[in-house]
Amino acid sequence: MALHTILTSEWIKWGKQMVAENPRLEGFVPSEGGFNPQIILLGEAPGDKEVKIGRPFMGPSGKELDRWLASLGLTREDIYITGVVNSRPFSIGRSGRKSDRRPNQTEVKRAAPMFDWELAHFQTQLLVPMGNASLQRLLGNKAKIGDLHGQLLVKPIQKFNQKTGKFEFTTKKYQIFPLYHPSYSKRFKNMKETVDKDSETLKKILDKQRK
Repeated sequence: MALHTILTSEWIKWGKQMVAENPRLEGFVPSEGGFNPQIILLGEAPGDKEVKIGRPFMGPSGKELDRWLASLGLTREDIYITGVVNSRPFSIGRSGRKSDRRPNQTEVKRAAPMFDWELAHFQTQLLVPMGNASLQRLLGNKAKIGDLHGQLLVKPIQKFNQKTGKFEFTTKKYQIFPLYHPSYSKRFKNMKETVDKDSETLKKILDKQRK
């Protein structure tokens, strides 16, 4: 597959430094995709499997993603994958074992310059946030995937202002299509119809763009 990352060696070094500064982050998984992506897939953060392999969406989640892409007539060469944070946030339970957790606001802000830099390279592509973490990174904490999934939105997105330490909305508007994570219906069987319907809507949008 002709997959690559747009991240420079300087950004990768910067991302690894973020991990070195945070004892509750591990690994660095560069974003990746094709040279001319149709959609930008936005996740939350890599998990244990992704950190071990060094690529996004591996293991069972990767197989589910590939099946989902095939249903849309896409491959990984047709998309670009990145996340709110490119390292694995984890907590340690009583047993001493690590478990995945959602990145906290401090981590989201720390990772924001690289995330913003990446999205600046994709001015026209459809942004597809999967779940609340990536949706709220784009549209703010009031945005909920349960309210906005399966809708084509045209809105400004948040960009982090390093001087003020706050998020601000861009003047430019982006096309955004929020989705539940592709594996969501696997965990919650009653959501399968909703997830499938959203995928069908997305396929119609992509088919229209291809014409």
